[in-house]
Amino acid sequence: MDRDIRWDDLRIAHQLAVSGSLSRAGEQLGINHSTVLRSVTRLEEALGIPLFIRHQRGYQMTDAGRLLRETMQPISGDVRRLCNTLSTLESSPSGTLRISTVTDFSPFFAPMLHRFRKAYPQIRVQIVATDDILPLSAGEVHVAIRIGGQPKEPDLIARPLGQVGIGFFCSAGYAEEYGVPESLSEINQHLWVLPTGEKTRIPGIDALIDRVDPQQVAFQSNSFNDIEAAVRSGMGIGPLNTLTLSGNRSSLRELNLGLDISQSGMWFVYHRDMRRSARVRALQDFMQRQMAG
Repeated sequence: MDRDIRWDDLRIAHQLAVSGSLSRAGEQLGINHSTVLRSVTRLEEALGIPLFIRHQRGYQMTDAGRLLRETMQPISGDVRRLCNTLSTLESSPSGTLRISTVTDFSPFFAPMLHRFRKAYPQIRVQIVATDDILPLSAGEVHVAIRIGGQPKEPDLIARPLGQVGIGFFCSAGYAEEYGVPESLSEINQHLWVLPTGEKTRIPGIDALIDRVDPQQVAFQSNSFNDIEAAVRSGMGIGPLNTLTLSGNRSSLRELNLGLDISQSGMWFVYHRDMRRSARVRALQDFMQRQMAG
């Protein structure tokens, strides 16, 4: 049996196990699907066992294929993190800096990152806007901007950037046409613009959403950007992020509904292997100064 197994074939087979098809694996790796097939076939021949069962809907893993995926997952993350660490041991800030942030916050950070690029023109910024928490140990991003409690994972370093609050607003036009609720007892006399999904658990929103008659909900979205647009258009009263609230507040009216609305922390988070990266340190210092100002 040929035991001359190539690392690249293992890496490609792992991507096929994750992606489920030659074309998707090729797209993720930036190679042709035929190259994926050749690598997987060569690996199976070297091992003397099949890793995949080919069928019309894609590639199904054998028991050996599942073991490959489970075992390679942490190894693949370790290799990506090592490459990130090696590539960021520069004497001055330069290169690509990948940042993940909550989808609703990416427009807020764009002007700040523009100023950052003016200060550090050798750094190329890539934003990954997602409501999912990306594992920094996997090496897919260098930095995460997270909202909520301080991250407690042992391999992560978290630095505070500021506080994020929620307020309930309506447009001036809505207030003129319908008035505004003076207390929680009047909320079902009004129309509401509310979030969906995990955002319904935000303190303040969770206390309100259970009291609102579903018939009074005019609009819902999982995006606070959509909610702000709907509130500004006069569709109803809704919760807006007071930190990222865009445009002129003079067209909005903030309401006091007597709800216990606590603030959440905003954190600059990176893996401990990135602590020597000049570009990560530069971004951290810059954002802390900007948020403090």
